[in-house]
Amino acid sequence: MNGAVPTPPPGSARYFALLYAPRPRRPALARLLALADEIGAGVTRGLDHDVAHARLAWWQHEAGQYALARSQHPWLRTRPDEQSGAPRVDLDSLVQAAAIDLAQALQRPPGGERLRRAVFVAAAQLLDAGPLPSALRESIGELGALSWQWEQAPLSATVTSAALQPLLARLGAALQPVLAPLLVWTALAARHASPGKASLRRAVADNIHAWNVARRAAAGSLTSR
Repeated sequence: MNGAVPTPPPGSARYFALLYAPRPRRPALARLLALADEIGAGVTRGLDHDVAHARLAWWQHEAGQYALARSQHPWLRTRPDEQSGAPRVDLDSLVQAAAIDLAQALQRPPGGERLRRAVFVAAAQLLDAGPLPSALRESIGELGALSWQWEQAPLSATVTSAALQPLLARLGAALQPVLAPLLVWTALAARHASPGKASLRRAVADNIHAWNVARRAAAGSLTSR
């Protein structure tokens, strides 16, 4: 594996989240998403349980090395977060979340919700959300959990709207501009969870929808409707 960080597939919800992130923070955010995919691979790729535990043990060791600036992984030897002034990635929280997902995977497949929560909180920090009180961290994590849940199974637009509306109210209008990339991601997950979308036109429709969500979030006026 070389030091090049993979980018999300064009047209995916993650692609649009990265597109609507501030340009200086995109490298750090892209790296966060790529690291989370690797850390959570034991669950999301359905690896043998022993192999998954071995991978996670390596990442636990690597998180300690990262804290000491002794990383072995090529994505952690480069520091887009330092170059852009963004906070360092909280690698420990990602590894701990992946460990919970792995422990629960045998009882409640598919797994990955806990890691998605941690990714959204870490992304908010990279996007300059500022100090995050526990209640706000929980709300941002819940936003990530909804995006994950909606990517798993179709739901009605009424269900997704009802779940998102109170969460947007708790996050507050002032934080929407900072969280715009994550709100775009969640909105597209909700859109894809609603059945009946024409696949042939979805790419164009997603582009327009992502732009509209980002525009409203930048103004602090996003609602679930």
